Amino acid sequence: MESPNFRKFLSSLPGDGGLTPGGLVFAESLSRFAGLPAEECIAALTQGRKPDKVNLGGPAVVSMIHAAQVLPEEWNIQFYTCLGDDPESERLMEDLKRFPMALYTDRAPGCTVPSTVVLSDPSWHDGAGERSFVNTPGSALAFSPDMLDEGFFRSDICLWGGSALVPPLHDKLAFLTKKARERGSLNIAGTVYDFRHQAADPVHAWPLGTHENLAYPWIDILITDREEARRLSLQEDVEDAAEFLLAQGCGACIITRGKDDVYVKTRSDLFRSVPGKFFPVSELIVFDLAENPEKRGDTTGCGDNFMGGVLVSVARQMDADPAGPVDLEEAVVEGICAGGLALYHVGGVYAEKYPGEKQKKIAEIKSSYTGQSA
Repeated sequence: MESPNFRKFLSSLPGDGGLTPGGLVFAESLSRFAGLPAEECIAALTQGRKPDKVNLGGPAVVSMIHAAQVLPEEWNIQFYTCLGDDPESERLMEDLKRFPMALYTDRAPGCTVPSTVVLSDPSWHDGAGERSFVNTPGSALAFSPDMLDEGFFRSDICLWGGSALVPPLHDKLAFLTKKARERGSLNIAGTVYDFRHQAADPVHAWPLGTHENLAYPWIDILITDREEARRLSLQEDVEDAAEFLLAQGCGACIITRGKDDVYVKTRSDLFRSVPGKFFPVSELIVFDLAENPEKRGDTTGCGDNFMGGVLVSVARQMDADPAGPVDLEEAVVEGICAGGLALYHVGGVYAEKYPGEKQKKIAEIKSSYTGQSA
């Protein structure tokens, strides 16, 4: 990210369409910023190199695939998506069929598959790594709320992953999460860098939904990272940011901070009370990658797998004790271990050599983490 090729595409003003370390920009906006076609911007940034890896990605799909990999096959995991009619949409559909989850897919004629170019620098932040994202929304712009059927809303848990990348859903997020709540579903929402609202108004807080209809009162667990929490709340300190977000109505707030501690706070009786607590990352992984840098993949998908880990833990707890409060501390530890495992591979989705491999590796990390905490 210190290279001249990267720096000439760096944002100089918030929301101007340039690249931001850790942030996302739409390809169309980057093109306007640079005065070049998006394809030429990418070619200049990568110096013509082909991608190191092409992988399934996105907050929702990575989290759901994680759940499909580690939960028993008899669990009914459903993934809803809208794809285009281009060859990449067909390839993506075939990739999704490899995982044990039910697929509900609509098509947007004339649209391409949603895609993101991830520019990763593993050496950034003293080796902690960082990425910048260039997103082409494609058929995500055609993902209508009408494509979510009654079966979706009657799920035990509804996961809303990165809705800011799907504007038609994001703008109706309050209505959709309320509908799910009314049908008995627990709503988990994970945020992503909201370039659309950042570009429109880089000063005021991003809306989770729209400014007129915010979704906070219907969200049971909000998972966000430090920068996204700052822009949603306009609070610099994560504790103040969490307090603000909880005051808007959500039941619990989890804020990840890269290589730094994860912060958790609850306000709903659905959860065992956590009045505000920091959870460290896995020392096992930190030490292992420091001593064996050849094992390092990149940070892409760490947050998405973290959300998948939280989702899995909450689902297991609700299944074991439907009436009992959910232990978010346990869920966060599961998320930390799942997110940490993502540091060992490039991209968000872990390619298992055999069913259950990922769960076995996470259990090993979790065993070490339990000892670390003690």
